Amino acid sequence: MEHNTNQERMREIEIFGIPALFSPNRVAPGDIYPGLHHYELMSSPTFPDSPRHLTTDAGEKFLGTVLSPVKIHLTADGQREIEPGDLFLDIEAGSYTPAEFEEKYLSPGYGPQTDRHGKRS
Repeated sequence: MEHNTNQERMREIEIFGIPALFSPNRVAPGDIYPGLHHYELMSSPTFPDSPRHLTTDAGEKFLGTVLSPVKIHLTADGQREIEPGDLFLDIEAGSYTPAEFEEKYLSPGYGPQTDRHGKRS
């Protein structure tokens, strides 16, 4: 089942050093909040419950949706391997709607002293 994320509160994560939103639900690319880029976490055959790749379409190996305010470079095959330290799912991180996330990270008032992942820099 696909979700429209405009009102969904999604967990804040960090992937490849970029703050992003995570949903365990599959989100249709056409239902993405404007200004966010759509990706999916994909498992590998060896680790079926662990995200091993970021991709545009995880197919049957889907583990969740990632929405990023910046485009994440994928390889020519449309994937990027997730190495240790590339993905942080902080249990203390906040949950935001895409509009709230945009206000936090993309507003003109955002600066290096702004809270990041619910923590002070």
